[in-house]
Amino acid sequence: MNKYRILTDDDNTIVIDHPQKLDKKLTLHRIQAIKDFSNVKKGDIGGWIERESNLSQDGSCWIYDEAKQFDNSKRREEACSFGDSMSFGHSIQSGHSTQSGHSIQSGHSAQAEDSTQTGYSTQKEDSTQTGYSTQTGYSTQKEDSVQKGYSVQKGYSVQKGYSVQKEDSTQTGYSTQEGYSVQEGYSVQEGYSTQEGYSVQERELR
Repeated sequence: MNKYRILTDDDNTIVIDHPQKLDKKLTLHRIQAIKDFSNVKKGDIGGWIERESNLSQDGSCWIYDEAKQFDNSKRREEACSFGDSMSFGHSIQSGHSTQSGHSIQSGHSAQAEDSTQTGYSTQKEDSTQTGYSTQTGYSTQKEDSVQKGYSVQKGYSVQKGYSVQKEDSTQTGYSTQEGYSVQEGYSVQEGYSTQEGYSVQERELR
């Protein structure tokens, strides 16, 4: 049995500019729960989607507040979005992942397990966020990079290339992690520092 319906009346329909494609307009519709599940009650109004494939009818995944999901992006399982967050492109959100604030997920990016994306952070291209990791602030994760474990990316930091941030590590400030580099353990990368190539940062560095 379906858990929500798409509202198509004028009061629950908006037209927005696509955030990446010039001159492309999108028509989005509010969703409404048609049964109780998780903390959602029958009749509750949710966020905005472009089409039913954006939000699975299975599981307890949901779009709250003014959050928007469009293009070919998919939210499924227990994944939820809040605030003014956006998911588009071919991005996939699954597991118990949470997206909130003004965060953006696009491209072929994937957010899974218990990961959290919030603030004004951006996840795009083929990047992956998983585990209990947190991406926040104005940070950017892109290309084929991976963030996992209990790692935290924040500030204006950039993670790109095939780099991996994992365990309890923190990347912050205007720092950049790129190439095939690995940041792990309780290490801290901050300021305007750059970690690149095949380097490994595994101890606390401040």
